[in-house]
Formats: sequence, C-alpha cells, structure tokens
Amino acid sequence: MESAQKIVFTWVGPFPATSVHDTIEAVLFITGDGLVTGMYTLIVGAVLFLLLTAGIIAYQNSRILAEQETHASRTHTGNLMYSVYNQRFSADEELPEAVPLFQFTVYERGEEDLPEAEAGTTRALCRVAAGTGEMALSDAQNYMLGILRQAAVQGGRLTHVSFSGKAARRGEKELIQALETAAKEETRYADQR
Repeated sequence: MESAQKIVFTWVGPFPATSVHDTIEAVLFITGDGLVTGMYTLIVGAVLFLLLTAGIIAYQNSRILAEQETHASRTHTGNLMYSVYNQRFSADEELPEAVPLFQFTVYERGEEDLPEAEAGTTRALCRVAAGTGEMALSDAQNYMLGILRQAAVQGGRLTHVSFSGKAARRGEKELIQALETAAKEETRYADQR
C-alpha cells in the first residue's frame, strides 16, 4: 500500500503556506522586509500629513494677518474724529464741520476787565467728520486733560462748559464726564493757590 501524503494548507497572515518552508517565508516576510516597508510607508504618510497640515495653518495665519493689517489701517484713519478749536461755542451753536463736546476757558490775571468775548483763552474739543480730525478719542481726552492741568498749575481762573447732549457715542459721554471731573478738580486746585 502506498501511503497517501496529505497536503495541509495553513494561513500565515495573508499568505497560504503549504509547507514548513512556505510558512517560514511568510513569517519572515511579515516580520522582515514587508513590515519594514509597511513602517516606511506609514512614516512617510505621517510626515506628508504633518507637512500638509503645517501648510494649511501657515496659509490661514498669513490670511488672518493680512486682514488684521487692512482692518488696522482702515480703523486708524476712521478714528481720527476729534480736533481742538481755539474758539467759543454757545450751547446751541455748532459748525457744519465741528460739533463741540467740551470747552474750557482760562482767564489770566488782569483779564477780568475785558469783555467776555475777548477775555481768556478758550479750547473746545469737537467731533469732526471721520478721518478729518487730528486725534482719536483717547488721545483727545489725554490732550485736554494735559491742557487743563497746565492751566491750573499756571494759576488762571478756569471755567468749563460741557455739551453732553451732543455726545453721539458712549465713549464721548464718558469723555465729557472725565473732563468735567478733571475741570472741577483743577478749578479747586487753582482756587487753593
């Protein structure tokens, strides 16, 4: 009797193995060159993904910076809405190009005998058309506070008038309140001297 030889099929990973030799080759392929090639492919894929992600982030960042620069230059000229005039305004008076918000007059010693229109030096903070002014709101406030303090130090008599009804924005109302408070304090200081 002849002995029948049986062929056994086993699977090692994706490879069919019919003998021990095939099984060893399949195991070496998976753990050897095949696995290394797979790792290289995985690493190259990860590097490409990271490079693509970095490129997208850099593009978005440059776009955001360009928008910010454009916005900053646009708002800078638009915020220049305030100028200081050396003239008196009455409560119902305004120029077509200037709306008074706050004014003060400093009377030097000896000017009491002059008519009111001629006596003293008047500074009026006015809102003007956007982009035509000399200062932004915060700069205008700092400028007026500086002039008020300088006048008080010099010892002149100080009077002020505010035009709260002409304030168009919340920031302008806050500016008027701050200047009124400072004018009252500086008047008290000047009176004490």
